[in-house]
Amino acid sequence: MSRDAQLVLAVVTAPPGRLLLVHRPGEIPPAVLPGGRPQARESPGATAERGCREETGVEIRAGRQLGRFNHDGIATIYVAARPVHEVDPEEIPDSVRAGWYLHDQVDMVLPNLWAPVRLHLEKTIRRR
Repeated sequence: MSRDAQLVLAVVTAPPGRLLLVHRPGEIPPAVLPGGRPQARESPGATAERGCREETGVEIRAGRQLGRFNHDGIATIYVAARPVHEVDPEEIPDSVRAGWYLHDQVDMVLPNLWAPVRLHLEKTIRRR
């Protein structure tokens, strides 16, 4: 599969039970996981780290791959990640169009989140 047909998304979680999402006002879904398409010879982890930094300004460390989902000829690779530095949910400027979401908020903006990613979130940002 060509790199053009691949997408890498970072599943960035941080205490106390938050997930980093990129806002998409007026679109459905209204928020998405940060990420991007891989560059030449770039690993999924490196793509997740670069894509997250470019879209949100948050520096992350990629962890394990949560899985690969193929849909409409596009392979989406989900990568678990954590911020490199401790995060303040209010520290992302509004101009970046990203934010930290609690578990119940994730359910509202991403109701059809792929099951392996949802399971990962259940383990890392459990309902309170």
